[in-house]
This record gives sequence, structure tokens and C-alpha cells, in this order.
Amino acid sequence: MEKQTENFTELWKYVERHKPQIENALRQHLPLAPPNIETKFNEAIRYALFSGGKRLRPVLTLLGAELVGGKTDLIVPSACAVEFIHTSSLIFDDLPCMDNAAERRGKTSLHEKFGEGLAVLVAIGFLNAAYGLVFVNHTGMPERAMAAHAEIVECVGASGMVGGQSVDLALATGAGANNNQDYESESVRNLKTSALMRLALRTGAILAGANYLELAQLSRFAELLGDAYQLSDDLIDAEEDEEIFAGSKTYAIRQQDAAQRHLKTVIEEAKRILVDNFLSSEARTCLIQLTDYLAERKA
Repeated sequence: MEKQTENFTELWKYVERHKPQIENALRQHLPLAPPNIETKFNEAIRYALFSGGKRLRPVLTLLGAELVGGKTDLIVPSACAVEFIHTSSLIFDDLPCMDNAAERRGKTSLHEKFGEGLAVLVAIGFLNAAYGLVFVNHTGMPERAMAAHAEIVECVGASGMVGGQSVDLALATGAGANNNQDYESESVRNLKTSALMRLALRTGAILAGANYLELAQLSRFAELLGDAYQLSDDLIDAEEDEEIFAGSKTYAIRQQDAAQRHLKTVIEEAKRILVDNFLSSEARTCLIQLTDYLAERKA
């Protein structure tokens, strides 16, 4: 297993190097309304997209391409597509009919600031813009572009974001208990997260010419990455709950210990997939460090 630095130096250097290019491309490809029909749509688009995120999902797209020997310059528009889809999922997730969240990343949520109707239109605008971006720089490689387009369709659909959001709704209403459905299983709870991880990694790899076996391994790695993200979220929530309910800690600590052990197993398996199936490279090192980062993050 590759040795990791405690501060994930290679990963953050990679993010710092590529983030300006990603930000510029996001501005270049913004799905803006024409001036003659502009209301507050364009303001809402910019508010939703430029909220101070780390841009880890578009970075994953670039790393997916480099992992299989591709060049990042051609992939940047498709990395923007992934960020557009991610942004749309956050907008939908926050809506009053979904999670009804008043804030996102410490800022007022989009629907609270601009109204629910405009928030829905902005989310659709991001989704619609994403589909065409996989063809930028790849019109001469239609098979790859169409395969990347199909990845977006699958990610957004019933086996990805839409299905995952429906599970969130079912959990919120207690439908899992009423219908004896196992909505709490990791594979079901992580539909949205794993689908976006899979989209980011596989889109870059597909456009870079990855073969079937490489894509299959990336799918498995993305699933584990989604599990790790969800488990670390659960641990963060558990720590916050423990601070609030400091009364009886024994059961909570036992649950946290079990989750920590499971998270460690997931992380080790994810890293093993990378080491066993892909050549040593900067991209592989960054992905391994990203996996470790998910396990150790505190927010």
C-alpha cells in the first residue's frame, strides 16, 4: 500500500493546481438566460454554483482520466458537467418538499433566497446544460461522448439521484418501517452519493479511453468511496449528537466504534482496488489520499 502523508499533500496540491482551470470553465459554460428574458435566474445560477465548495467531484473526473493515461485539458468541460449535476442535486435536496433545509454550506439555501419555483428552474438548468458538455472536445470521438452521456442519464435516473432522493423521502416519512423495506442498508442509503462518485470517475475515464475492466474497477471503487463518505457523515453526526445528549454514552460509543471499524475496512478495500488494478501515478496517489481524507474529515 502506498505510504500516505498525514496532510494529504499530493491531493491538495493537485486540487490547487487544477481548481482555477475548473472555476474558469464553470464560468465559461454557465447555463445563463439571455438578457431579454433575464429575471433573477442568472443571479441564482451564480449564487448556487459559486458557494465555496472544494470542487472534489470535478477533480475526481480529471483524476479518473489521468488514472487511465488521459490528459486533463480535454476533460475539463465534462468535469464542469459533473459539478453542474452535483449542484442540481444539492438544490433539489434542500427544497421544502425534500429536506426543507434553510442553509447550505453556511449560506442561505437557494429556495430560501430566491423562492422555490426559481430554485427548481435553476436545478433543471444545471441538469440540462450538463448533457451537452461531454461532447465538448469529443465530437471526433462520438462513441466515447455517447457513453459519457449515458453515464449522466444513469446517474440522474431511478438507480441514482432520483432513486436516492425517493429513499430519503421514504425515510423521512417512516415508510421503510411500515413497508418492511431495508432502506437503511448502505447500498440503498448511498445511491445518490455513490452515483455521483461513479459519474465523476467513470466520465473522465470513459472519455480518456478506459477499457471495460478499468471501468468496472472504478465502479466498485466509487461505491466504496460513497460508503466511506456516508459512514464518515454518520460518525460526524454521532459526535454532534453526543455533545448535545451527553447523558448515556455507552451505547453511542459502542455504535461509533463499530462504525469506525467498518469505515476502516471500507477504506482499505477501496485503496486495494486502486493499487491492484492501476499503475502507480500521481492520479492513483491522489485518489488514495482522497479516500483517507474521507475517513478522517470532521465536517
